[in-house]
Amino acid sequence: MNIHFLYPACRLALLPTLSQLDYCHPLIAQLQEKLAARGLYTDTPDGVYNLLTQEAVTRFQQEENLPATGLLNPLTFSRLWAARHLTLSPASQPQQRAQLALPRANILIAKQRRQLTLFDGNTPLRNYPVAIGKPATPTPLGNYTIILKHMNPGGILGTRWLGLSLDSYGIHGTTKPWLIGQMVSNGCIRMHNAHVEEVFTLVRVGTPVYIRD
Repeated sequence: MNIHFLYPACRLALLPTLSQLDYCHPLIAQLQEKLAARGLYTDTPDGVYNLLTQEAVTRFQQEENLPATGLLNPLTFSRLWAARHLTLSPASQPQQRAQLALPRANILIAKQRRQLTLFDGNTPLRNYPVAIGKPATPTPLGNYTIILKHMNPGGILGTRWLGLSLDSYGIHGTTKPWLIGQMVSNGCIRMHNAHVEEVFTLVRVGTPVYIRD
């Protein structure tokens, strides 16, 4: 079975959000790696759209004769990510890791308690401490689902990323474990790396996530 990918899975509506200073997302780490490969970004990729990233994007746009805005717009995105072609064969057996996922997994995040609880149906199985959004960028309340599972996103996102059905928000690890339990993020939910790795293996794409006060 042949599958053609023009560009990585990313909604174009997400691009203006990615260009906000100090915003973090796994795609930003990939952007920094691509810019570094061209000699335009000299720092360690960390998944944060900082001033160095903005300057590197501006220089890339100048090299490509694009409007030098420093923003990751659709045209800049398409120039950086070349089209790919992949051939996939159906797996003969489900991978063992997929069998570890709970059949009725769901997640409750209680902001006031700074706590993530993993349920199997109505039965709570694990409680984990988390960090949430700071007052200026609060973690949004609501009902969501996990739409993306990404291993080793890099930078301040730690070792795992669980993307939510709300653009740019997710549950992820951290490089600053001493901040767990505080209101410090841009809205995402941070966990200790060992904890998010455990949750990662127990949930599937489509797992409900409920964020409450």
